[in-house]
Amino acid sequence: MKKFELLGTWLAAYVSALRQRVGDKTVGVVVALTTLILFGDTLLPLLGHVLHVLIEVIDSTLEHFLESVFHVSKRQSQIILFYSELAIILYLSWYLLRKAYFTALHAYSTAQARWREIASSAKAAAWFRTMVMVGALGTTLYLFT
Repeated sequence: MKKFELLGTWLAAYVSALRQRVGDKTVGVVVALTTLILFGDTLLPLLGHVLHVLIEVIDSTLEHFLESVFHVSKRQSQIILFYSELAIILYLSWYLLRKAYFTALHAYSTAQARWREIASSAKAAAWFRTMVMVGALGTTLYLFT
């Protein structure tokens, strides 16, 4: 029990230091990804089953609501819900893909700007010349062996 308490204290201090260094959102992403990597084979199927049951409960409730309020048949309420859910899924997919595209575009432009800053420094230029020389030497040795 003592070792478990020490581990908990160490983890709390480590996460606190990490949060101060990089921010709350980044720590949340790191913790979520670590949890998925360590326990993903157990958590993801469970999450899938819970979401499936939740969606079925909401779907069934909405079907009964449409049948009782608008006096439509069971088949008609299923068709209405299908196309409504399809429209919602298509809109959310478009919105999320658009958001992901602009996020990737921003990340690319930021990386490109940082690369330009690094490439313009004298240290990077010397490093690049060294790498070109080593690459040329390696290619020459490969061709003549």
